[in-house]
Amino acid sequence: MASSVGGVIAGQNPFVFETRSPVTLWLFQACLIMVVCNLVHIPFSRIRQPKVISEVIAGVILGPTVFGQIPNYTATVFPQASIVGLNLTANIGIILFMFFLGLEVDTGFIKKHLKKAMSIGLASLCVPFGFGCLFAVPLYNTYVPGRGSAGHVKFTVFMVYIAVSLSVTAFPVLCRILNELNLIKERAGIVVLGGGIVNDILGWIMLALSVILSNASSNPVNTVYILLCTFGWFLFIAYPVKYTLRWSLLRTRELERSKPSPVATMCVLFIVFISAYFTDIIGVHPIFGAFMAGLIVPRENNYVVKLAERMEDIPNIVLIPIYFAVAGLNVDLTLLNEGRDWGYVFASIGIAISTKVVSGTIAARLHGLFLRESTAVGILLSCKGIVEIVVLTVGLNAGIITRKIFGMFVLMALVSTFVTTPLTLWVFPESYRNEIRFKKSDEKDTSEAPSSVILAVDEDEAAVPGLHSFEDVKNFHITEVISITNSIETISSSLELINSLVIGKPGTTPSLISVRHKECSRKSSSSSSRPSLSKVKKLTRVWSRNNDDAETALTVIEEDVLGFELEIPLRAVHLRQLTERTADLLQSSSLHNEDPDFTVNTDSILQIFDIFARLSHIQFSSEVIFSTIREGAANIASMRMKPTDLILLPLRGAFADISGTEIPPREHYAHFSQFYSHILGLNDLSSGFFSTISSSLKANFALLISNRGDRAYIDRSKERGFHLLLPKPNLTSSDFLALHLLLLMCHRNRAGGVLPRGTIYINSMNSAFIDQLHELFNDRGCANDGAVDIQTINCDQKTEADSAALPFIDTVLETGMSEKQLSDLEENTVIVAESSFEGEIPFSEEVKNVILRGANDKFNVLVVHNNVKDVR
Repeated sequence: MASSVGGVIAGQNPFVFETRSPVTLWLFQACLIMVVCNLVHIPFSRIRQPKVISEVIAGVILGPTVFGQIPNYTATVFPQASIVGLNLTANIGIILFMFFLGLEVDTGFIKKHLKKAMSIGLASLCVPFGFGCLFAVPLYNTYVPGRGSAGHVKFTVFMVYIAVSLSVTAFPVLCRILNELNLIKERAGIVVLGGGIVNDILGWIMLALSVILSNASSNPVNTVYILLCTFGWFLFIAYPVKYTLRWSLLRTRELERSKPSPVATMCVLFIVFISAYFTDIIGVHPIFGAFMAGLIVPRENNYVVKLAERMEDIPNIVLIPIYFAVAGLNVDLTLLNEGRDWGYVFASIGIAISTKVVSGTIAARLHGLFLRESTAVGILLSCKGIVEIVVLTVGLNAGIITRKIFGMFVLMALVSTFVTTPLTLWVFPESYRNEIRFKKSDEKDTSEAPSSVILAVDEDEAAVPGLHSFEDVKNFHITEVISITNSIETISSSLELINSLVIGKPGTTPSLISVRHKECSRKSSSSSSRPSLSKVKKLTRVWSRNNDDAETALTVIEEDVLGFELEIPLRAVHLRQLTERTADLLQSSSLHNEDPDFTVNTDSILQIFDIFARLSHIQFSSEVIFSTIREGAANIASMRMKPTDLILLPLRGAFADISGTEIPPREHYAHFSQFYSHILGLNDLSSGFFSTISSSLKANFALLISNRGDRAYIDRSKERGFHLLLPKPNLTSSDFLALHLLLLMCHRNRAGGVLPRGTIYINSMNSAFIDQLHELFNDRGCANDGAVDIQTINCDQKTEADSAALPFIDTVLETGMSEKQLSDLEENTVIVAESSFEGEIPFSEEVKNVILRGANDKFNVLVVHNNVKDVR
């Protein structure tokens, strides 16, 4: 007893299991399992594989197949007496997991897509189920010992169980794959979600039936009693308990809270455990009671998401990985030591995948999906994953299957899950998805366009203007600002910039816009004497109040405006990191994501942008994109966009921490590579993010690096403005885009009554710049009247250390700015163009210098890149 109290200091061996203190060895086992699971997941995450594969493989590695071959390893690390504690922890985890799985079942989604969900779900269940029944015959005759004797599983029970094992679909893993592949809102994704939910529910019912048959096989009358008790409990949960819970949550205004209260969370957990306890004592399994409890939680006001966010972290991080690792510990692949064993393994894999693919493809094709789209549906429905491991573990613990069959089917589950993502990408790539979108949009436009109205489009309106001259800068128009936000810390800086880009009163004075009315016949306009985008044609409907029949006439309003005098809509996109959390899956796969207002009403970040747009009276739209860190750039590039849109990505840079202590200027970041690593880590960006954006994005790109920490306090004495750096003698398309943005912000704010300072710093070798700019905008007042200052910078100055020329930004700060400008620099934004993102650190030397100075001197940096090709 003394050694037990003294621990290792008193000579106790921590690897000797003590029933008086079982937690000692359990803590080591839990730490070992979590470490191995996460290490195994590192390579699998790079190939888009769900974490359940890593957790099961970790269990296989820690079990008798790999580490178990080490002498005394199993007896020391996983002694038989300690497995009871691991199983208890694992069962608590799986009970909570099944509750979360019940939360994911959206009955409203099934009702809305009932026909497709039921037909595809039943087809993808019945065909594999039938083949599973046939496959169970040789499997039973080969691997079930003592067939027909007392105490052994009957063939009917075994057959139903094997058929269920081959026909289930892993709905949670399916949701994660759909999110990672950006299919959650595609037609194929909606079909898969509906079919997967139905398949999942029916699969759990069939599994419960097989467990009931197994537990009541000695007395058939018990089977009827268990079925009646299960059905009665489900009715009790689905009606009295459900409506009482909903009434209580409404009465206490719990559904209106931003987070569930501890009392409400405790009541829900109480229902979960009571339901699991009841289904366990009647001879089914506790997981089915937990699943029922998840089905009854109200979905109003996104309550299931809030509840999952509050409850799921510890189960997902600790308990559920232990469950799947324990499942892996039970896998002994050394038992598969005969040729026929591997023959059955390959046969189970072939039946499980092929039957799902064929049945799902045919069912989806009958609902009007294209062939490759339908094939992707079948492939996705073949995913086994988490659900299959649960089914197999239940069957092993119930004595329905042997450990050899358990090992075979675990391999089948791993392979079927592993191939789902690559097969889907092969059959249904992004290029083919774009073709389908175009086909559907063409069909929609043809069906929705009224035959009585013909809209005339001038030929030059179809052209996308490039940015290669000052004339292009004048006529260029940003069709939409798309703000990508992945952190609440960047909202302040992005809204400040957006306010300068889209807010203002352009075109309110008669001298800037000429409006004339003329009647419009139903023929295209003959006007062709204007430059691209110098006039905007609007088709309006004018109601006649003099005629009783209220006939309508069409009027064309032609406005002579510059490109940056046109209205610019705003689209806010919340790029949320896709994790293993149930809350992410619930939000991403929710029925209400099809409602355009749902994302604004449920996402706090988008609500901020919505309020901003309402107060500013600008057009606004929003969406949420769930993405892994690795796929962030690809998902941004796959968004709906026009070549003349501007993608704005605000990033967190260097700023003061929450305690108020500031980073010493010009000392914290000695090299750009140091700050670049800081940006990638702080903003959850992959190493190839910028190169992917540059090569894949089909719109203009602006990177806003906020180095002020989004301070709520603003020094009103400091003048706010924008500084454009043009260090090259010959301007590129990205330089012209940066110039357009500066003139846009200065002009719109000038027209709106605000006059921010705009300064352009040009290379002294670019002598014609000032004359060209003034000549082009002389009649508009954009580059005069004090709105924009232009300063020439001599780039021949040398550094003190050697004869190399000073970076352009250093020359500007040392010789081009006054004392007043330097003192106000923290409240200013420096704009610089980047022609291409190439190399391991994808920035040019001039841009690197600007970003580094911005980090050390605490001013914001806007890096602009033009991706519009010359198609004129």
